[in-house]
Amino acid sequence: MSNHADPAPGAGYIGREVAFRFEEIGDLGPVPKEIPSPPKLVDKISKPNAVEKDLPFLTIGEASAKIRDGELSSLDLTRAVLARIERLNPVLNSYITITSEFALKAAKEADRDIQKGNYRGPLHGIPISLKDLVATSGILTTGGTGALSDWVPNNDAVIWTKLREAGGILVGKTNLHEMAAGSTNLNPFYGPARNPWDILRITGGSSGGSGAAIAGHLCLGTIGSDTGGSIRMPASLCGTVGLKPTFGRVSTQGALYLSWTNDHLGPLTKTVEDSALMMNVIAGYDPTNPLSANVADEDFISSITKNIKGMRIAVPTDYFWELELRDQENATEVRLGPDPEIVKAVHVALDVFRDLGASVTEVPLPGFKDLMRTSSIAAAERGYYLDGLPEDRKKRFSQRYRDGNTRGLNSSSGSYLSNLHLGHQVQSILEQALEKYDAFVLPSTPIVAPPIKAALAASNRADVFAMEDKTQDAPAVREIGPTSIIGRYTAPFNRSGQPALSLPCGFTSDGLPIGMMIVGKRFADASVLQMGHAYQKVTDWHNRRPKNLDQVD
Repeated sequence: MSNHADPAPGAGYIGREVAFRFEEIGDLGPVPKEIPSPPKLVDKISKPNAVEKDLPFLTIGEASAKIRDGELSSLDLTRAVLARIERLNPVLNSYITITSEFALKAAKEADRDIQKGNYRGPLHGIPISLKDLVATSGILTTGGTGALSDWVPNNDAVIWTKLREAGGILVGKTNLHEMAAGSTNLNPFYGPARNPWDILRITGGSSGGSGAAIAGHLCLGTIGSDTGGSIRMPASLCGTVGLKPTFGRVSTQGALYLSWTNDHLGPLTKTVEDSALMMNVIAGYDPTNPLSANVADEDFISSITKNIKGMRIAVPTDYFWELELRDQENATEVRLGPDPEIVKAVHVALDVFRDLGASVTEVPLPGFKDLMRTSSIAAAERGYYLDGLPEDRKKRFSQRYRDGNTRGLNSSSGSYLSNLHLGHQVQSILEQALEKYDAFVLPSTPIVAPPIKAALAASNRADVFAMEDKTQDAPAVREIGPTSIIGRYTAPFNRSGQPALSLPCGFTSDGLPIGMMIVGKRFADASVLQMGHAYQKVTDWHNRRPKNLDQVD
C-alpha cells in the first residue's frame, strides 16, 4: 500500500461525469481475417493429474503462509493450478487465454526472490487470473468480443500493475459476456462459462469465467468487473465470495469500460479473508484516473478480525422482496418473489448475525422501485466509448451488441442526463436509509443458476424483441425469462456506489449455491468485509466444493 498523506474522505474525488473513449487504437493492427468461434466443450471430466494434489484447493491465506514459511514453492503451486486448468478448462470454459509459460517464469522468479529474503507480501507467488477486459501488456486482451480478438495492449491496467508488483502470478485471462454487457456469460465468440456445481447451468455474468475459475479452483484469486452485478452475480451462482468495492476505491484505469459511471473492479475469492488480502493490494488512489477517490489507505486484514457485536443491520424491504416480470407476448405483468429457498437461507443467515450480537431491523424504501424502472445509461456510454473504433472493427461485434451501441449513440442527451440524475436519486435514498445502520443484508440474486439451455432460449427471444424494436431511446434489452431478474438486487448498488459483498449462505435442495449480499456505506468496505468474515468464522458454506470435478466415474 502507498503511504500518501491521509486526506479527508472523498477529498479530490472528481466523480462520474467524465467521458471516456477507447484510446488504444494504435495498439490494433490490421483486422484479422477470422472471427473467433466457440470451442467445443466436453462433458466428461478426466481423472485429476498427480501434479494437482490438493494444492489448488488452498486459499490465498493458506498458500501465502506456506510460501512465506518455505513449506511450499510458488512453482509447485503454479504447476498444480495449471494442471487443473488443463484438465478442467475444456469442461468449464473459464479461460479465454491461458498464460502457462508466463506464469511458470514468474513463479520461478518469485521463488528466487523469496529465498533471497525479498518477500513482498501475501500475494507473492500466488496464482491469480484477470477478467479478459483488464489490459495486460504483451498478453492478448479480447474483451470477449470478435472486435478485439487480436488486441495485445502495450500497457498494463493499473490493477494488474499493482497485483504484478505484489508478486501475483498470472495464469490466464477469464471468459466473460461480450464486453461485459450481460448477466449470463453466453458468449457468441468464446462460448459459455459453465457452472462448476452443475456444468449444464450458467455461471452468471458478466464475470462468469472468473466465477467458474474460483469455484472450480482454477486459480486462488481473480479480478472481475461489476456494472450491474457482474462480480456478485457469478459469486452468488457459483458459491464464491465477490466484492464490488466502493465506487472509486479501486482504479478502473486500463480496463475496458461498459459504463464508466457504474463500472467497478474487484476480487472474486474463496473466502472473505482472501478478498481483504487482495483489497490491500488493489485499493488506493490513482491520480491518472479522474474516477478514483483520494481516500486514505486501510489495512483490510486487520479490520476483519474485529467482532461485530453491536453492529446494526438493516434489511431493505419493498423492491428487494418483490419481483415483477412482464410477459412480452401478452403485455401483462406477473408478480412473484425470490426463490423460497433463497429467502429461507438469508433469514437463517440473519439469525447467525443476531447470535453474533448484531441487531436486525427491516427498513422500507418507499418509492424506490419507481426509480429502478428507468433505462440504463450503459448503452449511451459504451456507444460513445467505442465510437472511435474503425468500422471494420465495429462490424466484428455481435449483432446484438452492435445494435445496442447504435441505440446508445442515437439516444438523446436529455434521456442520458435524466437517467444520470435518477442514479443520483437512487444513491441518495440508499445512503439515507443506511444512515442509522452499519449495513444492508439481502439476497445477492433472486434466483439460483438456471440451465444454459433456458438462458440461451431467453437470450434468443430478446434478440427477436430487439430486432423488432430498434426505435426506442437507448433501451435496456434484457433476456426475456428468469434471467431478466437476475441483477435486480445488485444493480442499485452500482448506482449508489456503495461497497457490496456477496458470499455463500447455503445451498438449494438441488445442490445449487445461494448467495447473500452485505452492503455498507460508501468507503466502509472494511466494515462489509468484517461482517462477512465474522459470518464465515461460524459457518462452513465457503468450505464446500463441487466434488463432481474430482470424482470420476
